[in-house]
Amino acid sequence: MKKQSNQFKLVLGLIIALILLIFVVLNVEPVAINFGFFQPKMPLIIILVLMMLLGAIVSWLLGNSENKYKVNKSLKKQESSFKKQYERTIAEKEQKISELEAEVDRLKQEKNSESSGD
Repeated sequence: MKKQSNQFKLVLGLIIALILLIFVVLNVEPVAINFGFFQPKMPLIIILVLMMLLGAIVSWLLGNSENKYKVNKSLKKQESSFKKQYERTIAEKEQKISELEAEVDRLKQEKNSESSGD
C-alpha cells in the first residue's frame, strides 16, 4: 500500500512539474521584480524556475522533518522493545546460572557424602 502511495505521489509530482515547465517556457518576456530597494529586470522564465526550485526545497525540508520525526519515534519504540527483550534474556540466564550453581552444590554434597561414607 505504501509503495502505491509513493508511486502516486511521484506521478502526480511529475505531472505538476510538466505543467509548470510548459507554463515557464511560454513566459519568457523580461519583467521587473520589486525587492523593495531595487528592481532588477529578468526574463520571467528565470524567475519562475527559481520560484519552483525554492518551493521544492521548502517542501522537501518540511517533508523531511516529518520523516525524521516518524523515524525517531519508530527507533525509540524498537529500542524499548530490544531493551525489554535484553532484560528478559538476562533474567533467564541468571536464573539458569542459579539453577546450575545449585546443581553443582548438590553434586559436591553427594560426592562429599559418598567419600565420607566409604
